[in-house]
Amino acid sequence: MVSNVAKRRPNIIDLLILLVVIGLILLGVYKFAVVNQKESTGITAEANQVTYTAFIDDVRMATVNALHIGDKVYDDKTRTYIGTITDVQYAPKMRNVINGEGETILVELPDYYGITLTLEGNIMEKEDGYFAEGVVELKANSEMEVFTKYAKPTMKVTSIDM
Repeated sequence: MVSNVAKRRPNIIDLLILLVVIGLILLGVYKFAVVNQKESTGITAEANQVTYTAFIDDVRMATVNALHIGDKVYDDKTRTYIGTITDVQYAPKMRNVINGEGETILVELPDYYGITLTLEGNIMEKEDGYFAEGVVELKANSEMEVFTKYAKPTMKVTSIDM
């Protein structure tokens, strides 16, 4: 039995549909492969080597001794590098208490310290704020869980020197 299916030639509508489909595919590839890649890596903003300070409160001497100049600091949530420690300073923790006469006095809290870290890292300034390595947002007075090779404290960024 001979098939009666005739070969037909593509008409102009078939070619237009084919061109629209190919155009949509190319547009999708451009959007997801090029534009999103630039935004996620922060190519739209330039990273600068910036010094910023952070404060770690209410820690014991073991944590103070575990933070060294040259240690790399990472964000605990994203595991992203946020800077290298360039200076570590600490002071005894002071607290206001009420004495027997009802006066408030400042006393040293035994075995607790406050640490001021100076860090240096690649910071990008974008419309939304400052970002370490283009990923982790650094905001003044916001706490963030971080870790180094030997410690895992909670730090609060106090200043960013752009």
